[in-house]
Amino acid sequence: MTTIQRSPTLPVKHPGLVFKERCLDAHQLSVTFAAQKLHMSRKQVSLFVNGKSRVSIELAKKLQIATGISTEFWINRQQKYDLHQSHSLEVDAEPLYAFG
Repeated sequence: MTTIQRSPTLPVKHPGLVFKERCLDAHQLSVTFAAQKLHMSRKQVSLFVNGKSRVSIELAKKLQIATGISTEFWINRQQKYDLHQSHSLEVDAEPLYAFG
């Protein structure tokens, strides 16, 4: 059995872009229409689909109702995106105790 691993150099898509491609574009739906159905402002949905805002738990639940794609999928997608974006983040910390 072959295991496929995602390359750390390949981009991980923002969940808003995934929503745009899989849901809006695939079904020829507008941001305005999605905003109405999600009970959100058009600006909020536009920020999300353009990668300018994060998936909150509330939004993930709305997306599940609207798309049938689980809340967990949207939260996990956001987490993977955040981790990928932080790969070059340098932090300053020291071990609290010996481990390993």
